[in-house]
Amino acid sequence: MHRGFGWFKGVWSMSNSIKPTSDTKASVSIGSRSDETRALADKIKLAKKDAGLMVENKSESHLTGHARAVRLGTEFIAAILVGFGIGYFADLIFGTAPWLMLVMVLVGFAAGVLNVVRSASEMNASAIITPDMDLGPEDDDVDPVK
Repeated sequence: MHRGFGWFKGVWSMSNSIKPTSDTKASVSIGSRSDETRALADKIKLAKKDAGLMVENKSESHLTGHARAVRLGTEFIAAILVGFGIGYFADLIFGTAPWLMLVMVLVGFAAGVLNVVRSASEMNASAIITPDMDLGPEDDDVDPVK
């Protein structure tokens, strides 16, 4: 016995039997309601900005140390895999296996290192430094006598 979409036919007929009546129509048009909603959203945004609850530019400072490490590792591995893929398919096309793949893996490795260095320097530049942070030894720090 093939049931098909018989259950859907019943649902469809139930939804078609519901007809809006004249007393259920909204007295406000949709356009003016969306304008009111936008105005209210703008007021809420302004109030949050005045209260200091809203961050204007959401940079990578919200990332945890683990998230930053995962991002850097992913960028590095992705560059190597892209180099591998390009080299593999170039070897298939030109019949030079495995030389183009090896060269492109090295190019991918170099691109991955470059991406990681660039991303790490951007993360360090955007880091928020507070007075209570330990940034390592300072010039006036004295080494303990051994």
